[in-house]
Amino acid sequence: MKASYNLSGFLLFSLLGSISPTIAADKFSIKLPISARTPPVESDSAVVYYPSKSKFSPLFLGNDGSAETGGFHVYQLPQKRDGSVVKEVKAFKTGRSKLVEIVYGEKKDFVVTLSMSDGLLRVFEIDGKGVGVVKAEKIVRGDFSAVCSWKSGVGGYVYVLGKRWGYRFLIREKKGRRGVEVVETQEFGIPVEPNSCTVSPEGKVFFAGDSGKVFSFLAVEETAAPKIEEAGELGGGDEVKGLKIYHGKKDTYLLVGLEDGIEVFDIKELGSSLGRIEFDDEDLEVGDFAIYQRGGKGYEDGSIVFAGEDGEGKFFGISSLTPLFKALGKGKVNTKYDPRDCNDGHTKPKKCSSLSNCNGYGYCPKKSRDKKAVCDCFPGLAGKTCTKITCPSNCTSPSHGTCTGPNTCTCIPPFTGENCATLAVPARYETEESGGADGDDPAIWIHPTDRKKSRIITTVKSEVGSGLGVYDLKGKRTGGVSGGEPNNVDVLYGVEVGGRKVDLAVAACRADDTICMYEITPTGDLNTIPGGVQALPPAVKDLEKKFKVYGSCVYHSPKTGAYHIFINSKSSLYLQFQLSTTTDGKLNTTLVRHFYAGNRGQVEGCVVDDENSRLFLGEEPYGLWSYDAEPDQPAVGTLVDNTVVDGGNLHADVEGVTLVYGKTKKEGYIIVSCQGYSEYNIYQRYPPHEFVMRFSIPDNKEKGVDRVTNTDGITAVGTNLGREWPYGMVVVHDDVNEAVSGGVRADATFKIVGLGDVLGNKAVEGLGLLRGVDEEWDPRK
Repeated sequence: MKASYNLSGFLLFSLLGSISPTIAADKFSIKLPISARTPPVESDSAVVYYPSKSKFSPLFLGNDGSAETGGFHVYQLPQKRDGSVVKEVKAFKTGRSKLVEIVYGEKKDFVVTLSMSDGLLRVFEIDGKGVGVVKAEKIVRGDFSAVCSWKSGVGGYVYVLGKRWGYRFLIREKKGRRGVEVVETQEFGIPVEPNSCTVSPEGKVFFAGDSGKVFSFLAVEETAAPKIEEAGELGGGDEVKGLKIYHGKKDTYLLVGLEDGIEVFDIKELGSSLGRIEFDDEDLEVGDFAIYQRGGKGYEDGSIVFAGEDGEGKFFGISSLTPLFKALGKGKVNTKYDPRDCNDGHTKPKKCSSLSNCNGYGYCPKKSRDKKAVCDCFPGLAGKTCTKITCPSNCTSPSHGTCTGPNTCTCIPPFTGENCATLAVPARYETEESGGADGDDPAIWIHPTDRKKSRIITTVKSEVGSGLGVYDLKGKRTGGVSGGEPNNVDVLYGVEVGGRKVDLAVAACRADDTICMYEITPTGDLNTIPGGVQALPPAVKDLEKKFKVYGSCVYHSPKTGAYHIFINSKSSLYLQFQLSTTTDGKLNTTLVRHFYAGNRGQVEGCVVDDENSRLFLGEEPYGLWSYDAEPDQPAVGTLVDNTVVDGGNLHADVEGVTLVYGKTKKEGYIIVSCQGYSEYNIYQRYPPHEFVMRFSIPDNKEKGVDRVTNTDGITAVGTNLGREWPYGMVVVHDDVNEAVSGGVRADATFKIVGLGDVLGNKAVEGLGLLRGVDEEWDPRK
């Protein structure tokens, strides 16, 4: 029945759900059946639309995070609990997306979504009949994972939050002419990467992420960064998947979504949960969710729409809220809620005619009649009445670009980016399609005798097509091997196995939490090898019960000659294993060190400088760190660079890390990928690791190679790989594989860039960067 999404046949008591007591007498526990669901879709976030007129049926919108069909879907919210498949009204292919939200305006309502592929925040008009065409667009740079809205008398606000950075935008109709505009009104740092956010009737914004802690701040109409406070560890230490407000008649409830249920809190007393909502599908994992408070046939007390995943895949599900109000008490239900209602004084904007009301691009000061008073201008605007436009770093003027709008630079090629400080270097080639939708961190294997025959090894970490791919230096596929969703891959050279020396491709395989290794043949093929799949030892669960393999990198010690493998989890716990072989030629690993990295934010990408015995790792929300790679040394980290939130040069999220060797131990470069910006930072390899430059990879129309979007993993070598690659190459992951003829292809590819095209580019040739590369570097010496 599940395969056909036919959930009919429930008895009445099953439809209403069940209520059971918990250990605490005053805490309820309920289970909700899934009364309807959508066909499979890459679900992350959902939002319900309340039509302004009762004659229209309610709608709900859900994101689509897939590469090929990414965007959002519009569904009819079911009014009967008959187990039917949810009817889709329309789908919008705007690019792979995690976020979708409704913004209620003064006269019109809007849908806001943010595409990871092009960084465009798109605004659509919505009414009871459905969603129309795009009304406005704005570039938003960064990796964002949470969105919520707040109604004001000047329009609708939307908060977009990501890895320790947030924006607030005003969505409003243009005065005196048709159209909609998106105006940035605030940008600010946040302490965590949130998965969800929501706004209370009093204008308090709540957000939360992996740690289980919930934070809050007031949605005040000013441009200064808000004061953020910790509201409590409402997730009990578990990752918070969703946050929503239930607007009661007198009471307001905060619903905190976890993977296996939803905790319900009275917003006035967040110290203890009133009870817990669970679902009757034991295999179900719940993500973000939305609440519809109005009643209807079959859902008299409203409904809950959630992003879910079970044995059938990912989908959006719907359940009735009636069991919740059987537990809370029928007097708590409010089916007259209208999100268009004004809540408090926040919705009454101040006027300051003496300052031309800040021309609509700023907030009036408290003492606007003071002769020295000036407007509180939105980002990118300045002056007494907000009439002067400004840009970051003045667009690195005059040689790189000019400021043509609020925080809007028009760059002079080959420069690009938010302040025209990023060098645009197109790829020469891209790999053939990988056979899977999600790739990550690649590696380059250098041939022992003929460098032109070197190979690129890539990962497919999605369930479909999972494994490693092998390509020549122009991206033609030459081989590959299936594997358990490998996330990162690296190469160990010259490992002695059974009396012979072999090269190994080493990866972290997420499907079964193993270290997976393959022999690289002299022709660059991949073969299985005895002991090639290494399970984590029981001691790991003693360190962290929920440890899940995520990223990896390798190390060949110049001090002892030993080979090492680093494995990490999202929690930032690093495990260091020493690789050995048994007498019969079987690979074996031994845990020799463990430590938590950085500020204990999420980690993944790493690389080891063998010559200097230094491990470099990316902490996604915070920056790049360096550690001693030897297992007998203290795990004391040195911050190489942090994110712009803390005054550094990196943009979160900090993802892949790779290394280019120089002629000496003090020469060479570290290259770091910044996923949210699809840019790459280059640093000097040796301390103090000075920041060198930043580059991105645009379309190469001549070669028919598309740009790099939402980049993740990266690898590079400076070795001369033949006439076309005298200074080696850089290979990067491309999240959205855009077809030259338009549209998106389902399978991921990797882009191949000449390292000489980056470091020796005419725009930066005066820096002499190619002198820091060792074209004769041999990993076997």
